[in-house]
Amino acid sequence: MKFYVLKPEEGIRFGTKWAYADQVDPVLRGESEKCPICGRAVSGRRWLPPHRVKLSSAKPEKWGDFVWGAGFLLVVSGRFKEVYEREGLTGIKDFSPVEVVRVGKRKTWDLPPGLPVYYLIEIVWGGASQDDIASGVVWEKEPTCPYCRIDGHLIKQAGIILEEGSWSGVDIFEARGAAGIILVSERFKEVVERYGLKNAWFIPAEKFAWDERRPGLWYILD
Repeated sequence: MKFYVLKPEEGIRFGTKWAYADQVDPVLRGESEKCPICGRAVSGRRWLPPHRVKLSSAKPEKWGDFVWGAGFLLVVSGRFKEVYEREGLTGIKDFSPVEVVRVGKRKTWDLPPGLPVYYLIEIVWGGASQDDIASGVVWEKEPTCPYCRIDGHLIKQAGIILEEGSWSGVDIFEARGAAGIILVSERFKEVVERYGLKNAWFIPAEKFAWDERRPGLWYILD
């Protein structure tokens, strides 16, 4: 089974080809997800309803099926939700409705029809475990919890390789040891590409590298 890192098409959350989302007040926060072993937070504090956003562009051709931004993991279109459910993909724990209150400089009531319905998603944490040795991980500070490794200070790694037998079988997830990285299965990639869903870039996990000394931090191995 091959795995991929899911990123926006341009490689950055605030690109120009596709609209990104900014949170709109009130922004309410709940609890973080906790490691079942050490009890440390393994995610940011959950964004609670109401989920209100502003899209960066009013141009319909820039409204993607995957919408990125700051303060949340990922927003997806109603079309993606339909495809996800029709194809029996797994790994998303919740689809929570998002209200788009503004697009570019225009209020939503001033737009032509066609603005997608959007949802904030929450995905499985710990759907697999990264093999730190095979991934070439270099720690500046070794983690104290070998399960989540969230308190370690990782400065470099050469790819994301999952421990043999650790994958739970879900199609979209975060892996223990690879904090903040969205991983997807080969099947997830195939479904997204077959339906032509927009603003997703699939980087082979074994090619996804990280180095604190490099501009941009992450890069793709040759």
